[in-house]
Amino acid sequence: MSTVNLGWNPKRVLFGLSRIGYTPHSAIADIVDNSVTNGAKNVFIKIQKVREDLSDSRKNNIKDYLIIDDGVGMDDEGILAALELGSDQLQYGDESLSKFGLGLKSAAFSQGSMLEVISSSGEGFLKYVVDLDSIDSQYFCEKKDLTDDDKKIIDDYLSEGRGTIVRISKIHTNNHPSPKNTIDELLYRLGTIYYYFIRDGVRIELNGEGIEPYDVLFTGEAEEAGNLNEHDWDGRSVAWIKKPTSQTLDIDSSPAVQAVVEVTQLPHPPTFSLDGEGEQERIRKKYKIGAGNYGFYVYRNKRLISWAERFDGLIPQDQDFYAFRGRILLDSSADNPFNIDVKKSHLVLSEEAWNALSDLSDEYKRKSKKAWQHAAAVKKQMLGEEPNTISNDIAAILDLPDHMPGAPLLDPDEEKEQERREDEIKSKIKEKIRREAQEARAAAGDSGEPTEDEVASLGTGGAEGKYKKIFRVSAIEDNLLWEPYFDDDHGWSVRINRGHRYARCLFEDNSENTDMQVMVELFLLQCAQAEIALRRSISLDSADVEEVIRSYRESVSNLLVQMVRRSDIQLPPLG
Repeated sequence: MSTVNLGWNPKRVLFGLSRIGYTPHSAIADIVDNSVTNGAKNVFIKIQKVREDLSDSRKNNIKDYLIIDDGVGMDDEGILAALELGSDQLQYGDESLSKFGLGLKSAAFSQGSMLEVISSSGEGFLKYVVDLDSIDSQYFCEKKDLTDDDKKIIDDYLSEGRGTIVRISKIHTNNHPSPKNTIDELLYRLGTIYYYFIRDGVRIELNGEGIEPYDVLFTGEAEEAGNLNEHDWDGRSVAWIKKPTSQTLDIDSSPAVQAVVEVTQLPHPPTFSLDGEGEQERIRKKYKIGAGNYGFYVYRNKRLISWAERFDGLIPQDQDFYAFRGRILLDSSADNPFNIDVKKSHLVLSEEAWNALSDLSDEYKRKSKKAWQHAAAVKKQMLGEEPNTISNDIAAILDLPDHMPGAPLLDPDEEKEQERREDEIKSKIKEKIRREAQEARAAAGDSGEPTEDEVASLGTGGAEGKYKKIFRVSAIEDNLLWEPYFDDDHGWSVRINRGHRYARCLFEDNSENTDMQVMVELFLLQCAQAEIALRRSISLDSADVEEVIRSYRESVSNLLVQMVRRSDIQLPPLG
């Protein structure tokens, strides 16, 4: 077998590296990685304009980008190694933020044609420059003397004689972003990207402004609030969905990929609109809640590499997940199985890892979505916009008629028999609720008789309001969807079992569909009232009617459960 050495075109290769998709803020962050890896305690980022008199919003007005750090610095050999294309992998330890030995060059040349590295490990500052405009058939750098500007930067920032300065200049002028755009992006992202490093003492400063660590999960607040109860969350607190837990994401790789996974539920911004103008927006801004910020934040060696990752639909595009915030902590062992790219800004899960994370996430997503929907329902209720409130407003003017349409008129004796039957039905309903209240007490270890308030609260599901007719309750005997109800304050009413699978589909999965909920609630109220009219009819045997009606409600309730559980049909919400 013979081999043929092939040539390469350094200029074209470098041009290709500069086009792998860096933005100014991601390029700067890639260079900051080197500073952090090399032990810097202070990192200074400076964005300098060509014309200071022009607005920060003006495009194509960047003179240079400077990244200055007080890390261990480099000697001649170290600088030359850093400027090599594909630096030796042996330079990078297990905790390194670097990966391919391309980041410094690709990041720098994505923004400008000239890369200057000035560094000292304590033996004096050295300067090397790579100028793309001078490179043709050979990749090379030039060693140069320090300028007065270089010396001033050293005096201002690196007076102890150790550290590194990276300057990117000859900035590309083809629609290059404005200083304001890059500064805003860096201020928005750096505290999250380097959260662990800043928290542990690394100072990062951007044009004189210090960057604060930003915990996207707000775990401190979650610790105070505790675990999320999606059924009573009011939308005002951060709560734990999953506390930090070590998980195996890819057992087939060698070694198996381990990760720490944690998930929190952030607040529900619309709830805060109740507190006054501007409060909703304040909460959105504080917690960075929005369409581009929910999902998993993936960290490699404690450096963010993927922002709000949804892993090809693992976290759906759905505003009900806006408060879902997860974090995955990986180390370098995940690089190959997860196909981490050159920019260390994106990863592709192996099939094994995707399946493992999908299985873990099913419960996290369910809790998050139901909590968001519950908070939305609480807000609607407080505003009088909650569907059950609207249904009851309508039901308040609907009474059970004394004479059903089409029924024959009754003589006085027949009316008395009808009243007797109706009183008997009322007594049975009241006794049933009392028995359930006593059973609830017994389940709690109390054998005493329930109070009238306990009985009333159980009957109405704790709902307040003397004239209400439609009650959503936590459960109904035999898991029926609905049943008639009567008490002296509310008259003939209906209890709807919100724990029934069909009711959960209606009230939780379609929480935004007020119209549908109102229509179904009013329909079930009329079903309950029609049942009472039939049961008190003197032309039918009351015991037979009661048995038939009961069986009918059981059949309907069970059929609806089976329908909702079927996986081969699509139910609302359809979009």
